[in-house]
Amino acid sequence: MAKKTALVLFTVLLISCNGQKSISNSDVRSFMDDYFEKAKQNDFNLIEPYYSAEFYEKTAKEAWEEQYNKIHSTYGTLVSVELTSWNMKSVMGTSGSGKYFTITYKNEYEKGYVSETIDIVIPKGDDTIKINGHKYDFAGSLDAPKNKQEKVQNNFNNV
Repeated sequence: MAKKTALVLFTVLLISCNGQKSISNSDVRSFMDDYFEKAKQNDFNLIEPYYSAEFYEKTAKEAWEEQYNKIHSTYGTLVSVELTSWNMKSVMGTSGSGKYFTITYKNEYEKGYVSETIDIVIPKGDDTIKINGHKYDFAGSLDAPKNKQEKVQNNFNNV
């Protein structure tokens, strides 16, 4: 009995000493829901904190703000968000352990549909969710046929 109690106490001690919150899929989903609620307000200052330092190391904040504002001035206000793909990988290794998410949405703006693919990297030992990559794929205007083949791509994939 004493061995069993000691094992349980040791396990509890290990878990409590770690102190790391495990990021769940629902945490990431809530983060993205919050992001798109802010994006609906067409104010770059509201969405800017959602991006990681690594993102801004590869894409200057001013350049991203200019591109973001150009997209919103061209396509209008974000109307609705539809999750179309969700991929998560847990990786352990010497070059970078953590969780990697690639999430794709088909979003309706006032003047067209835009597919947005967002990359999130959560390094092991970190409990911060931030966007590391963001790719827009423009599908055309709302009045265009759904099977329209013409696409304009702009890739800001920074992972």
